[in-house]
Amino acid sequence: MQKCTERLNCSGKNYSPYSQDSALKFEECNDCGLIWRSEDSMEITKLYEQDYFDSKSYNKRRKHKVKKSGWIIDLANLHHKNISKLLEIGCSIGYTLEAAKNRGIKHLGIDISNFAIDFCTNLGLNAKNISLEDLKNSKSKFDLIYMQHVLEHFTNPFEVISNCNELLNENGLVVIMVPNSEYAKAKKQKANHRFYSIEGVGPEHFVYFNYSNLKTSLEGSGFKVVQQDYPILTGKYYNMNFFLNRIFRRATSIVHSNQELLIIAQKI
Repeated sequence: MQKCTERLNCSGKNYSPYSQDSALKFEECNDCGLIWRSEDSMEITKLYEQDYFDSKSYNKRRKHKVKKSGWIIDLANLHHKNISKLLEIGCSIGYTLEAAKNRGIKHLGIDISNFAIDFCTNLGLNAKNISLEDLKNSKSKFDLIYMQHVLEHFTNPFEVISNCNELLNENGLVVIMVPNSEYAKAKKQKANHRFYSIEGVGPEHFVYFNYSNLKTSLEGSGFKVVQQDYPILTGKYYNMNFFLNRIFRRATSIVHSNQELLIIAQKI
């Protein structure tokens, strides 16, 4: 039985097979629309050490990726004027941490990969291999929690969202980017698409959201959504490169060709 029965009041009886690639299977909850890894393929996992990062060429275009993270931090700043402390869950090799440091924001990145932590540390970034429970026990608090393509890696994303709420200061924000379960190409190809294939990112992911069930998940854990999708105009933090990029992203969303969801939510 999937976790949406606990948080979204789903029946736990209304599932449909969604895709299967060898032993890797996903199923859809017809009550909420979440697409979950099937329980009988949960043992399929992937290690997140140097080979993983090398295979994905994570350090390519680093300058651009740091700029993108910085722009999203600036976007969050439109909804919270005093972001002084940032936590990134799943900090990888530190694009967002570097962007935060460039803005004078106190930062902490956490990751399960020792390689990623060492990489960040060698760049002078603050990163540790500790858990959300460790942070809660230490009474740590943050103004912004940043998760870029991380939430889908957890078997219980609702617990992660609740932990974020506890770790945020009053009116704090969470930024979430995840793959889009409504992405047309993935919906058509299913097991032949990298989202769900055993040779793609399928072994890394446990759940796929759309905007509707992600918003509901956040609202059920004490958040209100203040930004859904990439905005066209931002006023204060105008940047031509990202302006053109946002127009492209919004255009693809009209025809369900957007692979990524972006939501910013505020603790209430």
